Amino acid sequence: MGYRSGDFKIHPTQNEQIEAIVKCPEDNRSVINGTVINCKGRPVKDAVVKLFAVNNPCDPLSLCPITHTFTDEYGQFLFGPLCPGKVYLVKVWYNNVKVKPLILDTNKPSHYCLSGDCQQCPPCPKPCPPCPKPCPKNDDYGFPCGGYNE
Repeated sequence: MGYRSGDFKIHPTQNEQIEAIVKCPEDNRSVINGTVINCKGRPVKDAVVKLFAVNNPCDPLSLCPITHTFTDEYGQFLFGPLCPGKVYLVKVWYNNVKVKPLILDTNKPSHYCLSGDCQQCPPCPKPCPPCPKPCPKNDDYGFPCGGYNE
């Protein structure tokens, strides 16, 4: 599911104290959130952000669209809840520019790791295992599986 990130605007009056409690149940599902910024570091409003499932990590073209959303006024987006242990790919479009996609795999360390102690993932076994389920030929909007501008 795709969700828009939200914010709460609270305007207390003079001598008013507001106590906000947000209760969240325990959950093992995950979310992907982020911010789209332009080359000047400013947030991009209304960018299209699309989430794909990577059915076969050995074949980056085995993408199946899951959902999409638009960034808010702060350039932020949110996808979730997502099942842990799956491989996802996020693509972003704004002003007819396609931003480099990023594959997110929660099971494997990445060479983009911030701590610097991660190791490069081993190559996929040959031949690659079959996809768990076939990818639809078109997404909900009639575009070929794999996204727009492909």
